[in-house]
Amino acid sequence: MSIPNSYPDEYTNNFREDELLMTIETLRCELLEVAQQRSLSDSTVVALSERLDRYILMAQNRMMEGLRSRKSGASLTI
Repeated sequence: MSIPNSYPDEYTNNFREDELLMTIETLRCELLEVAQQRSLSDSTVVALSERLDRYILMAQNRMMEGLRSRKSGASLTI
């Protein structure tokens, strides 16, 4: 897999939701495959897990931003 360990902020902000979810799923599958072959403390397993964590956090932050914007939009119409 050729996904860099980190992206510049402007790229992650432009990451489409479907791309983000696909990346999460791809990393999840890769992590499961590698973890079956190696120790859970292996540096490759840990690195994949950390990368997956970053993408999951990005997705969670986007979900929270969406909820906040909906909530603030709803309160403005009341």
